[in-house]
Amino acid sequence: MTTDSPADGPRIAPGLTGLNAADASPLTAILTALSGSEAWASAIVAARPFPTVSALHAAAREALEGQDDDEVIAAVDAHPPIGARGPVSEASAREQSAAARADAETARLLAEGQARYAERFGRGFLVCATGLTAGEVLAEIDRRMALSPEADLVETREHLARINALRLDRLIEEGSL
Repeated sequence: MTTDSPADGPRIAPGLTGLNAADASPLTAILTALSGSEAWASAIVAARPFPTVSALHAAAREALEGQDDDEVIAAVDAHPPIGARGPVSEASAREQSAAARADAETARLLAEGQARYAERFGRGFLVCATGLTAGEVLAEIDRRMALSPEADLVETREHLARINALRLDRLIEEGSL
């Protein structure tokens, strides 16, 4: 069952049982918002029911691994830049809270680093920022700038998988993102 609360968007009943029982169409929309990929979301919905959260996580990784590079890049593009000051989803704001609180100079460095990254790789920079300081995000940008495009895409997929897992856990725990 899926509910829609105007205050916090679409919801499902908390718990793995809630995810397994949710109506497919609204759940696909929730999972698309979670991941940035409708194809990934559809794969998760189709793979239900999940006997355990570990099985859900495995299916989420498998679905991501099955996506071609263009699909992954499109999912990355659905995520706001690190430290974005404009409107972002509650999930992104929570995950990027340290970068969003950065001082003006650090915010400028984050924006410049992400611009350099985009110029080099032709896509936005994605990192699982949960628990990272703005300085650690800057260091990650610098580290990843030294990688080949192929190696960086492997890193990007891993960070996207970690973000998806964190958001799936929250969805299971609370019924919303």
